[in-house]
Amino acid sequence: MSVARSNSAAKGFAWAAVDKFGIVLLQFVINLVLARLLVPEDFGLVGMILIIVAVSSILADGGFGAALIQKLNPKEADFSTAFCVNITMALLLYAFIYIFAPSISQFLGAPILKDFLRVLSLVIVINAVGLVSKVMLRRALAFKQIAISNLCAYILAAAVAIVMSIKGCGAWSLVAIHIVNAIFANLFICLSARWIPREKPSFSSLKQMFAYGEFMLASDILDNICFNIQNTIVGKYFSPYAAGQYAQAKKMSEVAYITLPSALNQVLFSVFSGLQCNIEELREKLRLNMKMTAFVIFPLLTILIIIAKPLILLLFGANWSDSAIYFQVLCVGGFFAALQYFNYSAVASIGKSKVLFITSIYKTVFLIASLVIGANISMAGVLVAMVLSSANMYFTNALLARKYIGYRFSQQMKDLLPTALCALSSGIAIYSIYSLLCLNWVVCVVLFAALYLFASYIFKLDILNNVSTIVARLLPKKLLDIVVKK
Repeated sequence: MSVARSNSAAKGFAWAAVDKFGIVLLQFVINLVLARLLVPEDFGLVGMILIIVAVSSILADGGFGAALIQKLNPKEADFSTAFCVNITMALLLYAFIYIFAPSISQFLGAPILKDFLRVLSLVIVINAVGLVSKVMLRRALAFKQIAISNLCAYILAAAVAIVMSIKGCGAWSLVAIHIVNAIFANLFICLSARWIPREKPSFSSLKQMFAYGEFMLASDILDNICFNIQNTIVGKYFSPYAAGQYAQAKKMSEVAYITLPSALNQVLFSVFSGLQCNIEELREKLRLNMKMTAFVIFPLLTILIIIAKPLILLLFGANWSDSAIYFQVLCVGGFFAALQYFNYSAVASIGKSKVLFITSIYKTVFLIASLVIGANISMAGVLVAMVLSSANMYFTNALLARKYIGYRFSQQMKDLLPTALCALSSGIAIYSIYSLLCLNWVVCVVLFAALYLFASYIFKLDILNNVSTIVARLLPKKLLDIVVKK
């Protein structure tokens, strides 16, 4: 990969990180506010239907987004074709959901969901309008424009939601934040890309992209079902209250184990696709990013498991205390979930969409079966099912990376276990001190960070050098010169 492309990728990751971390920070703050203005049932009701919107949005995409990114030299006709198909599919899906909303609500045992679903599903059509513009920005690694668009949109949406919550709109406030955010995010992205369809849709383009995208579409649908179905099952088998508690714990845990990998993965799919003819370099990029992510995520999850109870009580109040145990167990699954996307993206980048689709069927069946079995036992059964499913997803994707990228499973374990052991040993030591001396949890966080870095240095984790190099690359040159001189 050229130096220019490498620097663009580094800057792209920096802005993708700004996007993800900025949105997560905003969501975190707004969630704190809304959690004190609303009740768990409000979060549970909206969480139960998010899976329908998420899966429908993927269907509207049709797999063309991934196909356009993966394609080395897409033509204008490809973009125009994708745009027209996306809009058409989105309108059809919205009409279908609108008609069957009453039946879906009855099935979930909450008739009130009918109106929520009909309004929230407008997001499908809105997102379809900006899909191709976002793809064009991602292909150009223009993550700065995407980040600014998303951040500005979410600030506006959050303001609307808070005002509605204060005025007593309840769960409609949560519906509004999705709708308003989608409107402004896609508006800003379209203005940044400055693209409009210039050619007629082409059947040959449709056929060519669908050949790749059909399996990516099916695979993404299954992955989204895996990601969103938990709230629906918890709400159906237990109650909107339990679904709300679970949804809050899920949001909190995802801040820890999905934010960084997701930001990095946005850039890596484009980078990996550019290396599809150089498997050796692709494999080394995959290894580096797996190790770097583990170095950050493993200790973060460890300390969050230790301080879960006081942290949630401080942030959300006593109404949300039941979510603490959910949060701890989901963080355990996060050790696996944080890394599964990298292997997946590497395999997707070389065009193995059919294989990913087949394995996604297996992963989805495993998850749903585990959740249903767990839900028929207890809420604890649901949590155990989530951990087992996260582990299954990681190991399945790792085996695919071994076969198609040459990244052996034994090598993955060799790359990741030292970091895991440093985090685990530091966590055991700090938990013992925390329990025996009843230390303030903030003090425990500081002690844990120091102990983890010390253990990493003593055991000579090679990723320390890689992290230093990446940080140096991302720093502005003038600031870097000042640091070096000092």
